[in-house]
Amino acid sequence: MALVKKAALSGPHAQVRKGEPASLSQLGRLNEESRRKARTFAKQQKAAERIAAATTQLASGVAEASSAAEELRKAMEQIAAGAEEAAGASEQSQRAVTTV
Repeated sequence: MALVKKAALSGPHAQVRKGEPASLSQLGRLNEESRRKARTFAKQQKAAERIAAATTQLASGVAEASSAAEELRKAMEQIAAGAEEAAGASEQSQRAVTTV
């Protein structure tokens, strides 16, 4: 009894059609196709990495802006408290001048 191959091989010696060996031009086309897919994948991966880096920088900027806004709010509260205190002192001075 003779041995019969039933599974197809993959790779450069693969058959394009059943029973027909792949020609060099077909193998070259397949290699070019796989290289093109690899380049496309590399470009997509590079783009994804750049987007991730930009997102990280943006998040850092937003956090910094939020911190700065909080500091500004506290400073404005201090300025408002100082203005109220100055207004009260001014009122007292005016009363003192009026009574003299």
